[in-house]
Amino acid sequence: MLRARNRRGEIGRNEIIIGVAAVAVLLLITVPLALNSANKSARGELPLTIASIRTAQIEYQSAFGEYVACEAAPRAMHAVTAEPVSWTTSPGFKKLSWAPEGTEIYGAYTVKLEGDSFVINGACDVDGDGTRALFKASKDDAEAVMVSESSVY
Repeated sequence: MLRARNRRGEIGRNEIIIGVAAVAVLLLITVPLALNSANKSARGELPLTIASIRTAQIEYQSAFGEYVACEAAPRAMHAVTAEPVSWTTSPGFKKLSWAPEGTEIYGAYTVKLEGDSFVINGACDVDGDGTRALFKASKDDAEAVMVSESSVY
């Protein structure tokens, strides 16, 4: 009798199992891709923010004849986690009159003076695995360079 029902267009147990398995495979493929995309987006904050700090340094030097060393902000470079934090300025960034555009920051940033130039460092750990993605740029760099491996988030 069960076979007669299935022949009349009703869905059987095997069809349901196949459907569930297909959905599970699709989820196993798409969820990691979505997470990877979100991590890349959050890590993308670093080069953009470093470029903004670089511009502020060049403008400050043009106006006042010096670059500004900036202590790590909004947290220590080694203290970055997967959770974003609100911007808390350090004395150097305050003197530079610079703050990021966003309210939630994944990275930590510092500026070190080197002779008549500067180096900006940024770090984040958006996936929370304890390995930091590191970027840096100097006065002469057109854009921030990733120092860590590209697979690090």
